[in-house]
Amino acid sequence: MFLSTPKKQIAAVFVGCLTVVVLYLGVQWQSSTLKRSSTTSSDAATGAPGEASEDVSLKGPISRIEFLSSLFNASKPPPYIARVILQDPSTSNKDSLRVALKWAEETQNAPLVALLHSDLMEFHQQGTLVEVAREYVFLAASQHENETQRGFLFQEGKKWIDKGLLKDPKQMPLRNALIVYQSEFLNQPMAFVSTLKESQQIDSNDLELNFIHLNLLKKSNQMAKAMKKCEKLVSLQPQNPYWLYEISDLYGQTGDSVNAKIYLNLAVKLQRKQQETK
Repeated sequence: MFLSTPKKQIAAVFVGCLTVVVLYLGVQWQSSTLKRSSTTSSDAATGAPGEASEDVSLKGPISRIEFLSSLFNASKPPPYIARVILQDPSTSNKDSLRVALKWAEETQNAPLVALLHSDLMEFHQQGTLVEVAREYVFLAASQHENETQRGFLFQEGKKWIDKGLLKDPKQMPLRNALIVYQSEFLNQPMAFVSTLKESQQIDSNDLELNFIHLNLLKKSNQMAKAMKKCEKLVSLQPQNPYWLYEISDLYGQTGDSVNAKIYLNLAVKLQRKQQETK
């Protein structure tokens, strides 16, 4: 696609527009979900009832041991790391967990990183509930190769979402994560559309909420609505060329090369202007 290179060039702009978690995990989720097919895709963003796939949550909770076994079925961690992650996390001291976390980060084991962040938050007050819940859910949404890992990450993320929303039902970062959980894990259109509409009533200008809605519209191939959503995002962030690239891309997918070129030129012009003022 002719838009791929310009989009990469504006990554730096996008970093400043969304949170680090959303950029690293949410964009991965966007990319992965758009590549997947779904029997309910045509109804996903409208609330029309669809025939949902098997609810993997009905298989029962996934234990920590099952999750860890799935992480290391091909290779084993060093003994000093294995001792930390296999023991009861409530008995692990903070320094040991941090050593294990550093090793997980160095080996780019993102699921283990999420688990250790959760342990540090729950038992040593390091980090926040919101950060942990969102890391679990957005990472889970980008995982499709291992159902055990994906299920555990969603399971744990939902646990923290519920705790957080119990204290503050209007907390948008957690509500946004809940929409992703409902759409990606439960595959229940009526559920996530209901949450989406409630969230819009709370804050219709929440940037991430609109971004998630855009992805759901694109996933369900509702290009006209997706374009309107992009226009909304442009109004929220007029200085962010990313949304202009998105509109151009959408027009390109519908075969409207004229408007695709118009918005592409607008995006490039805005990006160049920003670069000149730096």
